Amino acid sequence: MPAMQAICPMALRHRLLAILGLGVVATTTVGVQVPALAQGAGETALAEQAMNVPRPNLRSGVPGLPQVLAPSDAARLGRIFDLQARGETNTAIREAERLDDRRLMGHILADRWLRPGAAEPSVNELHAWLADYSDLPDATAIYAMLRRRLPQNAPQPPAPPDDSLSADADTVPEERDPAARVVQRDARLDRTVRSRAGEGDVNGALSAIARGASGTYAALLQGEVALALFHKARDEEAYRLAAEVARQNPNIAHPAFVAGLAAWGMGRPDLALTQFEASARAEIGPAALRAAASFWTARAAVRTRRPQLYVPWMLQAAQEPRTFYGLIARRVLGLPPGFAWEQEIAGEAEGIALAETAAGWRALALLQIGQRDRAEAELRRLWPIAQNNPGLSSAMLAVARQADMTELVSQVASLAQTRDGRPRDYDRFPLPRLQPTGGFSVDPALIYAVALQESRFDARAVSPAGARGLMQIMPATAAYILSDPSLRGRGVARLNDPSFSLEVAQRYLHHLVERDVVDGDLIRVLAAYNNGPGNLARWAPAAGHRNDPFLFIEAIPVNETRNYVQRVLAYSWIYASRLGLPAPSLDALASGNFPRFHAEGSAFATARRSDPPGLRRAVAHQ
Repeated sequence: MPAMQAICPMALRHRLLAILGLGVVATTTVGVQVPALAQGAGETALAEQAMNVPRPNLRSGVPGLPQVLAPSDAARLGRIFDLQARGETNTAIREAERLDDRRLMGHILADRWLRPGAAEPSVNELHAWLADYSDLPDATAIYAMLRRRLPQNAPQPPAPPDDSLSADADTVPEERDPAARVVQRDARLDRTVRSRAGEGDVNGALSAIARGASGTYAALLQGEVALALFHKARDEEAYRLAAEVARQNPNIAHPAFVAGLAAWGMGRPDLALTQFEASARAEIGPAALRAAASFWTARAAVRTRRPQLYVPWMLQAAQEPRTFYGLIARRVLGLPPGFAWEQEIAGEAEGIALAETAAGWRALALLQIGQRDRAEAELRRLWPIAQNNPGLSSAMLAVARQADMTELVSQVASLAQTRDGRPRDYDRFPLPRLQPTGGFSVDPALIYAVALQESRFDARAVSPAGARGLMQIMPATAAYILSDPSLRGRGVARLNDPSFSLEVAQRYLHHLVERDVVDGDLIRVLAAYNNGPGNLARWAPAAGHRNDPFLFIEAIPVNETRNYVQRVLAYSWIYASRLGLPAPSLDALASGNFPRFHAEGSAFATARRSDPPGLRRAVAHQ
C-alpha cells in the first residue's frame, strides 16, 4: 500500500504511545521528524495569488462574465438605482420609463419601495408586483408589506415560495447525517428530551421518548440522553443506556460511540474497543462520526494490547481528511494532508450557461450594473434548481467566485461536495484578503478558521444574539476589551468593518488566554470564544477527570461548542496547509498533548522570519 511507505515504525510507535497518554518520556521523541503540513511551491504561489487579487470593480461589471445588458440599458439602470439611493424617485421613474429591456423592473420597484422612509405603494401595486415577480428574492418582503396594508378581515393572498439558500444554512458535508433523510424529527419533542436530560432527569427524558418516538428516531434521542449523562461524568449510567441502545440498533453509529466514550471514561478500554468498532462499522452516521469512531477504535486497540488493529483503523479515520479526527490520523501516520487546491477557472461559457435561466440572467445583469447584493440574492434563489443540475451548479459557483461572493462560494462548494462527493477545497476554504488594523498578532491560519466558522467571511453578519461582523464579536465584549463604551451604542457599526473586527478578535483571544480557567490551552481558548469564559468555568470542572485532550473535547457539554472547537481546529490546519504555515496544535494533538495557544503565535513568528518574502506578504499584509 503506497500510503504506508510514509510511516516510520519507530516514530509511529512513539506517537502511538504518546497519543494514548502512556507516559512516554521526552527522550523517546528525540529525532522524530514530523512531516510539515504545508503545500509545495506551486500551492504557495497559488495562496499568494489568491490573497493578493483585488476585489473586482463591480460598478463597471465583473471581468470575464458576459455583459447581458446593452450598454445603453446598463447605463440607464445604473442611474436608476443611484437616483433611488439618493431619494430622487420621480427622476428614477422617468428614467425607468425609457428602458428598452424591462426584465429588471421587479428589482427596481422593490428597491424603491423597500427603502427606509420610502412612500409605500398602493395595495393594487403590491398585488400586481406579486403577480409578475413572485420568483424574485424580494417577494417575501413585498408579500409582508401587502399583508400589513390589507384590511383586517380581507382574504390573504397565497404566500410566494421562499426556498432560497439561507446564509445561515449549515453546510459541512462530513457532518451530514444520513438519518436526516429517513427521520422526521419533532422539534418540540427534541426540546423536551434535551431539556430534561440536561437537568439530569433521565427517566423524564426517556418517558418523553417512549411516548413520542420510535425506531431510528427514538434510538437517536436515547443516544442523546446517554451523551448528557456522559457530559455530567456519570459514565457508568451513560454506558449502560448507550450500550443497550446500540445493541438494539447496530446500524446507528451514535449510541455506540457514546457507549465507547463512557467506557473509556470508566477506564474500560476493552468495552470501549467493542463499542467504537461497532460505531465505525454502523451504516447510519455522518462521515465525521465514522472518522471519530475509527480513531478511537485505534486508540482502544493499543490500550487492549491489540496493536495489529491500530494502523488499519487509523487509516480508516484518515480517509476523512477534512475532519478533526481525520487530520490528526493523517499526521500520526505521516500521510500528506490530501487537499484539492486546484482552482476551477470561470469563463464566458459558465456565464452563458447561467444566463440561460431567468434568475441567472438577472444575476448577471445586476452584476453588470454594480448591484452585487441583489445579484447574490438571485443566485441564492436559484440554488434549489441548480443543486440538482451539475452543469448549472458549476456555472453558479464559477460566477459567484468571479464576483467575489466569498460566503456564497464557500457554501455552494460545500453543498456541491455533499451532492457529488467531489472536494472543492479551493472554494470551500477561500482566502479573502484579511488585514487586521494592527497586523496579525495571532496565527493567520487560526484567524481564517475562526472567520470561516463564525461568518464565512461576511463582514455584514449580525447574529440573533447581536454578535456582529467577520469575527462575530458581541458589542459588550468589544466595549470591554477596548475600554470603549461607544461600541455598545453609536459606534457599534465599527464591528462590521473587517479590519476592526479582526483586531478586536485578536485582542479578545489574547485576553482569554490569560484567564485562569483557560491557562493558555488552545482548546479552552476556542471554547471560551464560542461559549464565553463564564460558561467555560461552570462546566469545565465536570470534565476535570478527562485527562487527555480528546476525551476533554468530547466531554464538552454544549453541542455547539464541542463542534465549534473541532471545526475551528480542523479548519486552522487546513488553512495552515494552504498558507504553507506550521500547525503546532496539530502536532501537539498528534502527540497526545493539549495544544497551547502561545505555540500558534510562536509558529507564525518563526514562519515570518524564515519563509520566502512572497509568502510573508501573502500572510501578513503589513
